Amino acid sequence: MRVAYFSPLPPMRSGIADYSAELLPALAAHLDLELFVDDGFRVDPALAARFPVRGHRAFPALREEGRYDAVVYQIGNNVDYHAGIYEMLLRYPGITVLHEYVLHHLVRGMTLVRGDMPGYVEEMRYAYGRTGQAMARRSLDTGIPLDVWTYPLFERVVDASLGIIVHNDCTGRRVLASRPLAPVARVPHHLSLGEAEGSGPCPAELRARFGIAPDAFVVGSFGFITPAKRLDVSLRAFARLRREVPDAVYLLVGETSPYYDFASLLTPELSPGVVQAGRVEIGDFLRLMQVPDVTVNLRYPSAGETSGTLIRLLGAGKPVIVSDTGAFSEIPDDCCAKVDLDETEEELLLAYLRRFALDEGLRRRTGDNARRYIAAHHTLEGSARGYADVIRQVVESGRPPFRPAPPLLPYPPEDLLTEMVSDVTAEAVDLGADEGDEEMMRELAGTFTELGIVPRRPAGREAGR
Repeated sequence: MRVAYFSPLPPMRSGIADYSAELLPALAAHLDLELFVDDGFRVDPALAARFPVRGHRAFPALREEGRYDAVVYQIGNNVDYHAGIYEMLLRYPGITVLHEYVLHHLVRGMTLVRGDMPGYVEEMRYAYGRTGQAMARRSLDTGIPLDVWTYPLFERVVDASLGIIVHNDCTGRRVLASRPLAPVARVPHHLSLGEAEGSGPCPAELRARFGIAPDAFVVGSFGFITPAKRLDVSLRAFARLRREVPDAVYLLVGETSPYYDFASLLTPELSPGVVQAGRVEIGDFLRLMQVPDVTVNLRYPSAGETSGTLIRLLGAGKPVIVSDTGAFSEIPDDCCAKVDLDETEEELLLAYLRRFALDEGLRRRTGDNARRYIAAHHTLEGSARGYADVIRQVVESGRPPFRPAPPLLPYPPEDLLTEMVSDVTAEAVDLGADEGDEEMMRELAGTFTELGIVPRRPAGREAGR
């Protein structure tokens, strides 16, 4: 089976690029793959030597010739890496790998950032009806950005896809909440530690490189540094830990977002003991994971992503402290420590750090549990088989692109009954209601039913489709 595979690829500085580079060799055992990238982009020579690589512009003619049995699109939330893939998906339906359900930044980058305000309003209308349209216009009028987690804007991608692959139940549930009949399949995020194998400095050498004492208790955080990683909380808890463990070191490995003033957090009170490695190549990134005694991977808000960094830390047998939210909550309790996102967050994090610092046996047991869990459920070969199974099922089913059933699909503006329902629900939103207010939603639905207000289906739609 020949598959066209659209994805960011190395040397792009993208987690999804690294993800694809790891997955492709295993996936090639099941499928005949041809890679598609932005025109003019030069792919890492190792990949280019193994797979045919083509620019996006070549795809339509090859598809028209019937060259491919299926198309796979890797979709993330970064306009720099995914705009061209998003546009191809809308033109040529395929199987979409949805790495996170929040795509608002991607859509905003393809509309508002390019000066297309009507396009942004239309995307909000498409996904959330007249309420979304009104909220988008209000945002443009006031300059106050919308809450991207309330309006994730994944709906058009789902509607254009023949099948959806997600990495966790959190994202799957969120997609199905808006599109209950969407063909969603879960394929766990794979583990790959290949770049850490072979030659390279050992943990002791890496400690020495960064001036970390051999017997220091090391806390580590890895990955792209953004406000969502909650390092403000982590640094406060760490500063308090150092009063009890003076030789403790906090190792930060990863690039800082240019939109985040992280340096302002490193006050004289919080900066002692903090070592910043910055961005390093993937091999050193993986080897540095062996340096900490315990790692911290907090996250809020969550966009439904499965953290590739977290999978690697767990697979490397590292005890990890995570936020009890989103996909992080799905990790078994004996494989990590979970911190609640409430007023106890800092205190609980400090308590875990203190306990791990004092109990080497607990660190070892937690890390061993994590390693066994990842080895059982997140293998590279298992992910490749999962992909191949989903792709074959979609091809054999011959299903057309998914189409949402009313009332999830926006109704035409001339439908007055629908406008009435939309106006009432928009007022409910303005009063603070959201999709989680089930009691209010039941009352509104009951009232509409009693009044006989049943919006008609858009013309041309089959019942139940």
